[in-house]
Amino acid sequence: MCGIFGYAGERRDAAELILTGLKRLEYRGYDSWGIAVTNGARAMVDKRVGKIGGATTSLPPSSLGLGHTRWATHGGVTEENAHPHLDCDGRLAVVHNGIVDNDEELRRALERRGHRFSSETDTELIAHLVEEALGDAAEARAGANDALVLATMAAFRRLRGLNAIVVLDVETGALAAAKNGSPLVLGFGEREHFLSSDQSAITPHTRRVSFVKEGQAVSIEGGAARLFDVESGREVCAEVTTAQWAAVSAEKGDHPDFMTKEIREQPSALRRLAASSGESVRALAERVRASSDVFAIGCGSGFHAALATEYLFGAAGVRVTAVPGSEFSHRARFVRPGSLVIALSQSGETIDILEAVRGARKNGATVAALTNVEGSSLARFADVVVPLGVGPERCVLSTKSLVAKLALSFLTSRELAGDLATATRMVERAAADIEDLLDGDRRRAVYEVALTINDSRHLFVLGRGPSFALALETALKVKEVSYLHAEGFAAGELKHGVIALIEPKTPCIVLAPNDDTRSDVMAAAMQVRARGAIVIGIAPEPHDAFDHFIRVADLGDATAIVNAVPAQLLGYDLARLRGNDPDMPRNLAKSVTVK
Repeated sequence: MCGIFGYAGERRDAAELILTGLKRLEYRGYDSWGIAVTNGARAMVDKRVGKIGGATTSLPPSSLGLGHTRWATHGGVTEENAHPHLDCDGRLAVVHNGIVDNDEELRRALERRGHRFSSETDTELIAHLVEEALGDAAEARAGANDALVLATMAAFRRLRGLNAIVVLDVETGALAAAKNGSPLVLGFGEREHFLSSDQSAITPHTRRVSFVKEGQAVSIEGGAARLFDVESGREVCAEVTTAQWAAVSAEKGDHPDFMTKEIREQPSALRRLAASSGESVRALAERVRASSDVFAIGCGSGFHAALATEYLFGAAGVRVTAVPGSEFSHRARFVRPGSLVIALSQSGETIDILEAVRGARKNGATVAALTNVEGSSLARFADVVVPLGVGPERCVLSTKSLVAKLALSFLTSRELAGDLATATRMVERAAADIEDLLDGDRRRAVYEVALTINDSRHLFVLGRGPSFALALETALKVKEVSYLHAEGFAAGELKHGVIALIEPKTPCIVLAPNDDTRSDVMAAAMQVRARGAIVIGIAPEPHDAFDHFIRVADLGDATAIVNAVPAQLLGYDLARLRGNDPDMPRNLAKSVTVK
């Protein structure tokens, strides 16, 4: 969940390059940040608490360095706990993404051998492990050109858990890195190299990248970058590809924040999917037809898309079991040869999803991935990849990647039913409806709702069928960015306990598409209205039960796509009214790579 950026080359402004790279990675963690560069016999370090957005650094000129933006796991948010961390002599600086599961055991052993610690983090012990490995006689005989990467691999083999580390050695002027379960990208420039947790931080400098694989290490020294297998220590060939995302697509441009930009990019993203996803949709549908049973998994908004997939595929006569990624291990005994697991993940690096698909593969299942990041761990692991293709998503909240997942699930369901052409036109209509929603009277209607409920303590969202999944998603969007407590419920469950929470002036959003759930949903709307609730209808047409009405198009099963957007706008408006940063909600990070 943290962000890593490293540079080695001929430029002398390494600190500024790294600072800019970290600003592009801040969505991965914004509790604290730090940079280390070479300067004489010791690493020079600048570490701060808080967001990096407007920061500057006064580190001296250097052509080698690394940096980190942190989402705190071990230890509080302090300058001492911010990365990079140094070894005893200040020769080595280390940044780290992940959690060292055997932290206490390794730390105690290092302390007994005389190592001094200045932080509460598990990361600091890595610097001392590399320090010891560099002092080992066997490593010393390997020669200066390989010493750091060999020592880094030796240290990395002692770590338990899923981690990515980068080490800077002042003495040899080298960088080394290793990864297992946490993303790392190597960039190849003109006489310079970059390391990053995300290609979007590298693409302003080069689009020639290599996605470092599980169990691989990187050595950058003497103007060359080389890859190694961590377990064997043998050198391996780098698979270099051209990144598809232009750097400009990761910038805010004229928008006030990334959330606004990414919400507004949804119509064009849907049109691209309608125009270009036919082949991948047909490939996924073919795998579904060939499978004995189908599971859909995701985390957060990804799970809500998985739950919508369960309903959408059900309409095509295909039974799907939707499971939160973090809970999938408890269903593992039902996965067998012939099973298909469809994993929905924006980043393709979410640890709960990766563990789930690895477990599924061990049981003989086929894996399909709906993911947005080329070269991600999930994309490389899957048998079938359906790209979301929405471009970089920098806001922590999932917006355009969520509607892309919904659209692709809808298109696949209609391919299964033999009517992909009609479904493609429905996605195009969804794009047009969202475009209209983003301006004018309909947009003002969302803002009026935000003004009305801004001082509320609770918000409830009701839906049935596919709209139940969107009720959960609506509640998530509101609470994760505005911090207003919100809960989504199946409307039919209202009488089974939820109605006890309704009191006068309680806002209730009702998702009421023109499908076979409408009459039951409207019955629930009348029941909460009778108890004094403020009823907010999201529907194709108004109703007497609605105190506020937000119109969406009547698109049949594709209505789920447009129903996702009012929640995004409402959450955004509430966040701004409450003075919150919509791009970086408290305690959250974009890519959850730790358990």
